[in-house]
Amino acid sequence: MKRMTIVLCSIMLTFGVLLAGCSSKKETQASSAPSAAATTGAASAAPSSTPDAAKQKEFTIRVGAWFIDDRQVMQNFKTNIETAYKKIYPKATIQWEITLGAAYSSKLTAQLASNSAPDVIFNSTMNKYTEGGYLADLSNEPWASKLIPSVKKSFTYLATKDEYKKYDGKVFGASMGVGIPGYWYNKKIFSDLGIAAPKNTQELFAASEKIKKAGIIPLALGFKDTWTVKLFFNAVVQNYGYSSDDKYGRNLYDGIKRLDGPEMQAAMQYFQTLKEKDYVNKDALSIDWPQSADLFTSGKAAMIMQGPWMPGTADDNFKKGAAKFDLGYFPVSDDKGYVDLSPTTDQTLSINAKTELMQQSKDLVAVILSPEVYAPFLNGSLFTSAIDGIDVKYDNPVMNEVLSFVKSAKSHNDWTGYIGQGNDVLVEEVTKIVSGVKFNPDDLKAAQKKFEDNKSKISLAPE
Repeated sequence: MKRMTIVLCSIMLTFGVLLAGCSSKKETQASSAPSAAATTGAASAAPSSTPDAAKQKEFTIRVGAWFIDDRQVMQNFKTNIETAYKKIYPKATIQWEITLGAAYSSKLTAQLASNSAPDVIFNSTMNKYTEGGYLADLSNEPWASKLIPSVKKSFTYLATKDEYKKYDGKVFGASMGVGIPGYWYNKKIFSDLGIAAPKNTQELFAASEKIKKAGIIPLALGFKDTWTVKLFFNAVVQNYGYSSDDKYGRNLYDGIKRLDGPEMQAAMQYFQTLKEKDYVNKDALSIDWPQSADLFTSGKAAMIMQGPWMPGTADDNFKKGAAKFDLGYFPVSDDKGYVDLSPTTDQTLSINAKTELMQQSKDLVAVILSPEVYAPFLNGSLFTSAIDGIDVKYDNPVMNEVLSFVKSAKSHNDWTGYIGQGNDVLVEEVTKIVSGVKFNPDDLKAAQKKFEDNKSKISLAPE
């Protein structure tokens, strides 16, 4: 459960007021001790324009994050950063300020507003903090030009209002990897039943029917957690939408497409079929994400639709006693087999614009994004690289299947970024369908109206 709480806080974040400590200049608390069990190599020293004499000074640099917990991959991550940074600044101390889960964002927001935020900050709301003037411009950093196209596009700020023109076309953060959601399946069950990985919706339904007849739940859902509904539903619409129109998201915004149109109806009908055919667990709305993962890893369900953290979660469950099996992967698609992955980035690395350690912070970011630190992090987190030229050797073979689709599938902006709050109504409709309420196309009109009422508040992503 902890794994999902920290990895998906960007979906669950709420904002409140939590006051935090002193500024980076005055902060002297010691850093966390390195893990003795760390085995991955440290990064080579990153280039720095700081004079050699200044590098010998003692200072404490603060780093804020929400996802760095006690997992070995995270402890190795910290150790690699500390070791590499010592090569540049031998007397520096990294102070890790970790607040797990959703509380981190509200704490960070309050710290930024009170000029007490850490020097280097992981965040998941880069545009919001950019518009507040809280993040440093990192456009000229060497790694900025190496962001892969899909990430470069979404990480380059696009000004939609005159008051934000000063930020237009600049980069204010780096991605700590790209997550690819999709269907993870039990290869043993599929092999025993003679099922190949489905290539379209109809093949998925055919496989589900065969699995159901074998007395196994075809697809595990944990829709008690609303974010799981959004994750699944958004991926389904991404494919139905962009399969019909290469500019589906933008055309939704411009009114050429509608939220009660045929693409949305097809997506809703998909969930209607899953429910009517009993292809999902009957308690889908009453169990949460970890319980659905337990259904899958225990062999009671053959498939689960989740993000890139699923293999790691499976390994954790296997270590707790579940019988281990090989995982397979195939992406969400539409009836024709169209695949649009819509890669997501959750953990953004930025610098506090008010830091008194600007060059030291830039050097720390460069260390974190160096191959020797970044690649092991990606391997352990099961993300794909957001930086061109960094090759990752994954320990889990299922990632080779994921990467094969990453290289071949299309990718557009997430369609939800064009409709704002209209998506809330749509997610509620999916929940109703899974509860047993038959889908009525007229119910989608409420989503269209909510989108139109709130359209002026939407900030579009770069295209």
